[in-house]
Amino acid sequence: MSLLDAPINTEHPESGPQCPEGKMAGLHRLLALLALALGTVAVSVAEEKAKDADLRSLPCPDPQDISPCVCTVDVQHNMDIDCSQVESEDQLARVFSSNIPFPKFNKLVIYRNPHLTVLRNGDLGPASFQIIEMTDGVLEEVQDGALSMSYSTATRIDLQRNRLSKFPFHEIPSFTALTTLWLSGNSLPEFPLITSDSLTNIGLNFNYFGEIPLNGFQGVKNVNIIDVDGNGITTIVPGTFTDLPHLRYLFLFSNRLSEIPAGAIEFNGNGFLFLDQNNISKIAVGAITGLGDGEVHLNENSLTVLEEDVFGAFLSAGATLEIDDNPLGCGCEIAWLVTNSAYMSLISPGASCYDGELLANLDPTIYEDFC
Repeated sequence: MSLLDAPINTEHPESGPQCPEGKMAGLHRLLALLALALGTVAVSVAEEKAKDADLRSLPCPDPQDISPCVCTVDVQHNMDIDCSQVESEDQLARVFSSNIPFPKFNKLVIYRNPHLTVLRNGDLGPASFQIIEMTDGVLEEVQDGALSMSYSTATRIDLQRNRLSKFPFHEIPSFTALTTLWLSGNSLPEFPLITSDSLTNIGLNFNYFGEIPLNGFQGVKNVNIIDVDGNGITTIVPGTFTDLPHLRYLFLFSNRLSEIPAGAIEFNGNGFLFLDQNNISKIAVGAITGLGDGEVHLNENSLTVLEEDVFGAFLSAGATLEIDDNPLGCGCEIAWLVTNSAYMSLISPGASCYDGELLANLDPTIYEDFC
């Protein structure tokens, strides 16, 4: 018999029927028992809900099955799994060999992990991902086939700031949806030849491979962004950055370039070129074409002369020119620039002569009178 079914005795055992005060006392007992019963039911329901929440947040797997990885899901049912706390390759493999009823994930995150040096073939089990982020760790190798379950789903592979020296570049054509490949800050021993119809963003900066072969980017005709700064590059072979119809951003700063030869770099309008922090003293006529109204960044180089045939072509098309911290001569050789107010409006305000005088402060009438 439940508390709600228990009879309430309202009669005094010795004196017969109770007075009105006795009836009120019985009513109070009934209400108290009812409140107790309802409270017990509420607590039980809350406990069950909490227990369910601890077990799973659909479509994520059971947290106990994938620990120390953590799965989260948004309102669109996009699942992200964070495995930053795994302690070994074997533990990562155990996680993805557990019960994963819905193996199609949005993102894999492994951040600042000090244990994983190899991403082995099979370690990710049946799971596929749109975004793969393994950054700021000690990863040295991605084995052949390690990411094969994501051939048709991966849109971004980000393995920046590891110790990566081995990666299956020959598999890149199999990633049919891949648009972004970021491998900056690693230890690639040589420039990797990449072929892809889908890649638009490629980051290979700070790998110190020293040179880029002529056909280095000819297999990625849809590329929009190329980042190869900080690689100790000394020369650009003419044609290296040409015939790339969608190229818009090219990052080559912090290399060891001393000159840019004719036919080296080609844009198709609105190009952004970053050549800061090299040792560039000469840019050939026709070295950089198709900038349109984009930008050329040449800060912290060794330019002493701004030839009209070269730099006038940039400025006449409306491109902005950043040339701070160059030892520029400011005699009659730059009269063509100083006397053209439209050109001067496109020069960085910090541009100066070798003695520190700002180009913006030069008097154009002096050049008109003496040059």
